[in-house]
Amino acid sequence: MPRHYSQLYRELRAVDPTDYHRIIRMYEAREQEIGRLDVEENFELTVHYVDALFETGAYRQHQLMVDLVIHASIRHDIRYVPGREEEVYEYQLFRKAASAFRIQEYATAEHVLRELIRMQPQREVYVRFLRATLFRQQVPILQFGRASCILCMLLTALIVTINLLIVNNFYPEYAEVATRLSFYVFAGGMLSLFGAYAYAYYLTYREATKFRSAQINKRLH
Repeated sequence: MPRHYSQLYRELRAVDPTDYHRIIRMYEAREQEIGRLDVEENFELTVHYVDALFETGAYRQHQLMVDLVIHASIRHDIRYVPGREEEVYEYQLFRKAASAFRIQEYATAEHVLRELIRMQPQREVYVRFLRATLFRQQVPILQFGRASCILCMLLTALIVTINLLIVNNFYPEYAEVATRLSFYVFAGGMLSLFGAYAYAYYLTYREATKFRSAQINKRLH
């Protein structure tokens, strides 16, 4: 028997699915009425609203609402919504991680991504995203590299200035030494910067790969 849809559901689903701002306005204007719909209609409209929040960059609001969709999908055992191929629970978890990443809540993004990898360890996109999230959290290492580089750049500028104003005029025999010294200091600064970033990447790559391997091994035993 064909399913009967409420008038409110039909009105909101008639909106262009790419007109995200209108979807948001209509949902928020009639949120109480939507809350009185049956479970499936309420869920579908809320999914489209949450997706619209994400697409418009309202990431903090998205973080508040996406949990409702995730929990509702579990509570009511809803795996798919009409017009979507992806599974609701997994897809919304991924978007929760993405919006958390956008607002720099890296700990939340990391937690969600680890859950996704536990579910689907073969999905390379989850592992790559976890690496990016872990990399953003390597703040002490990255700050050390940047600070060292800036210090070396300042020292290089100082050496070059002294070389031009003093050494070349009064101690020309040391001009070549000063030039080489400025080059070595500059090179040291660049190496410290690239080295810090390379080390941070190595740590995050190792951690993400190790975690994924552990989840695969759990499935095999």
